[in-house]
Amino acid sequence: MTSRFRLVVVVGSLTLAGCGDSFHAGPIGYTENAQLGIDLKDKPKLQAAVTRAMANLYGPTPQQIKVPAGSGLPDGGVHLTNLIQQGEGDRTEVRPIALPRVDEASGQYMASKSTGKLLGEPQEGGYALYRKHCLHCHGVDGAGNGPTASFLFPRPRDYRKGLFKFTSTPTGAKPTREDLRKTLKYGLHGTSMPAFEALMSNRQTEQVIDYLLFLSMRGETELGLIAEAGVADEETADEAISDTVAVEIAQSVFAKWKAADSQVVTPETPRPPSTPESIARGRELFLGLNKTGNKVECAGCHGAQGRGNGPSFIDEATFTQVVFRGDPSGMPTRVEALTDKQKELWKASVDEWGDPLRPANLTRGVYKGGRRPLDLYWRLAKGINGAKMPAHLGLIKPDQIWDLVNFVLALPYDPTLLKGATLPGTPAAVPAAAPAHAASPTTSPAPAEDPRVAVRR
Repeated sequence: MTSRFRLVVVVGSLTLAGCGDSFHAGPIGYTENAQLGIDLKDKPKLQAAVTRAMANLYGPTPQQIKVPAGSGLPDGGVHLTNLIQQGEGDRTEVRPIALPRVDEASGQYMASKSTGKLLGEPQEGGYALYRKHCLHCHGVDGAGNGPTASFLFPRPRDYRKGLFKFTSTPTGAKPTREDLRKTLKYGLHGTSMPAFEALMSNRQTEQVIDYLLFLSMRGETELGLIAEAGVADEETADEAISDTVAVEIAQSVFAKWKAADSQVVTPETPRPPSTPESIARGRELFLGLNKTGNKVECAGCHGAQGRGNGPSFIDEATFTQVVFRGDPSGMPTRVEALTDKQKELWKASVDEWGDPLRPANLTRGVYKGGRRPLDLYWRLAKGINGAKMPAHLGLIKPDQIWDLVNFVLALPYDPTLLKGATLPGTPAAVPAAAPAHAASPTTSPAPAEDPRVAVRR
């Protein structure tokens, strides 16, 4: 068998194997990106060319999945489904997939004790698992528009931009598989994204990650094709969006994903002990009081008491009125009823997907991207993709980022750390009363040099 016939199409489980659940009983099809109709409003030939190119690259429906060569998906994408089609014409064969069974403790393939042959494990497929666990929030295309999406805050992620908020890689870079694995297994704290660790085996988790990557690559390729068509002449549609052009755009998407593992941000210095001195330095940076000129002024968004109510965002009462008081579809009308100043703040406080943002209340100790010190280091050092949280590495030193990490982790255990604190330029704060307990369970007592610093014995 030549390489041409080794893998042509990965076939979804719905069409040939039947649908095992009743949640989505009807046919499921991809929805074209709304930008196709907006950007190519007067270019029907180019719209058709983009649609045709997408079907050729990724398959026309979720039940007929194609995995373009070079995607980097393991085993050519066989984890996407439980059936595979090989060959062409008379040589076409559709068969169920069975992967070697792996002992999850040792990571070794398992073999029959009587025959010595490797044991096979039926492949459920990322597509089937996605439909069961993810589609109702994230939608068929991964657009974050499933039937429950409008009732959730924050809204489910739209994968089609290829942009993910919580990563270990630099701002704007793709997440690693480990980043996605962590989100899938442990969820996003404080959101509707649950932890699937107890619901899916390690093998199933990898299958879902494969399908998520497939949807993300597909969506980003579609956006690339729409952009390419947007500058093309309608009369040369077939040439402008030829198979060659489509493959080149897809390959540029794949290349960014393949680079992710080599881009992980590793702290240049180890985390210092969470001493009162380190916490006090972090507090100065948080409030923008640092005298070295290196300041980040986190309080502008998170508030002088760290409660997520800084002046850079619309006030909490108005936010609650707009987001939670009424039919979700009426949110634009409620925004329109705001004052001009409020509308400006609102416009500046949405994420890359157009969804409303709210800074974290740091006194609660709930961190969407994980609560390990390293997770917080990544959030501070390189920001949150698509949100207003900027990257600070370069603006301040790695040691200072660790000071901020120590401060943020200590704050929920000792809210008096920010008692009486004010934003720069506002009247001086009343010095905080000395708390009777230590700043955090891991700190040792030490006096604070700055009377505004509420790190006490």
